[in-house]
Amino acid sequence: MVSEDQQCAGWLEVFYNGTWGSVCHSPMEDITVSMICRQLGCGDSGSLNSSVALREGSRPRWVDGIKCRKTDTSLWQCPSDPWNYNSCSPKEEAYMSCAGKSPSLVPGVRRFSCLASK
Repeated sequence: MVSEDQQCAGWLEVFYNGTWGSVCHSPMEDITVSMICRQLGCGDSGSLNSSVALREGSRPRWVDGIKCRKTDTSLWQCPSDPWNYNSCSPKEEAYMSCAGKSPSLVPGVRRFSCLASK
């Protein structure tokens, strides 16, 4: 997650094809959000926030349609739509907040890399 001032909230990004890019939010269900929060060490639950302002700048929007199942133990096991440079519009980039323990990080822009390359 990318945020300037929060540890377990921000824009969800993945590192793919040598580049960081956004994850799209539809149709991301609670089970998927929970999987992401757990993988990032940010608790067992969370929520999407669709009322945040659009981010400035151009970046890939790598993947949409992530749907985790109860049997999945890693985000990479969850089915998704095909990965493309423009998988959704900028207004569909996922911003999420996790509830629970926050990992300790240094101040500044935070980018968690637990979701490495696919």
